[in-house]
Amino acid sequence: MITSSKIGFFILAILTISCGGDDNNNPSGNDPNDPNPSTLPKYVQYEIGPQGTNVQYVYNEHDLLEVWTETYPGFGFEITTLYNDDLNPIVLDYVDSQQVTDSKGFFYDLQGRVFRYIDDYTDVSLTYSNDSIYFNGMIDSIMDLSGSMIVDPQGKVKTFNGLDQYLTFAYDAFGNMTALNQHDNQDQLIAGYAFNYDNKTNPFYGQYTPLYLTRYIDLFWGFETVNFTGLSGYVFPYNPNNITAVFRDGANIRSYLIAYDNDSYPAIVSEIAAGNSYQYDITYFP
Repeated sequence: MITSSKIGFFILAILTISCGGDDNNNPSGNDPNDPNPSTLPKYVQYEIGPQGTNVQYVYNEHDLLEVWTETYPGFGFEITTLYNDDLNPIVLDYVDSQQVTDSKGFFYDLQGRVFRYIDDYTDVSLTYSNDSIYFNGMIDSIMDLSGSMIVDPQGKVKTFNGLDQYLTFAYDAFGNMTALNQHDNQDQLIAGYAFNYDNKTNPFYGQYTPLYLTRYIDLFWGFETVNFTGLSGYVFPYNPNNITAVFRDGANIRSYLIAYDNDSYPAIVSEIAAGNSYQYDITYFP
């Protein structure tokens, strides 16, 4: 059985790489003859990762992610996103190479906010009250769960209240998450994480914006450790810049050495963790 924590947004276990494509073969709108197209966004076309991992993205005519295809030896999956007339995601269809399928649906209120999202193992309702968001329902097939989030004036989640713990977050002036602190219900610190960034564009930033709060529920309900750092792509596309280091309780647990292309977008990324190094090669549409 595939639970929502296993696919969690269908992709929470796939935390390494991302890429992009478009029916027009030029989703950024950049003139390929323009010697300096950096004034417009660039979209990842392919990314080749370690151990035979290969990812491709396809975007629709609005430059919104439509199809994510990822393959690696022995397994693969495809996620297709459908949008409503307001260009908000309403359905995420998942199918893997073992023909396991699932579908997550999203429902919006008149203000364009998700008030419910469902799949076979999740049925969560969200209620909004000033700077507080309350949620309740079924998570990972467990009924009658509830929690809440508190957001800052910019709409960033600053506190996430779960079942037996709570998390606090801090952000820099650009909106990058710089700290995540995990506490038990007796206010004892369990773990503290910190993140460093470059000053370059995160090519995954700006997609799935309407799903920001639902992504926090998917990622941080039952939180145990950070699993969305570095090249997590569309798992957490909410940091404007690229992570260069991750710390837990002051110790460096992951670093990223980034080589950029002529437009200052990541082209080659080396991830160093637990004494091992992994390389990711990123190709953009011209």
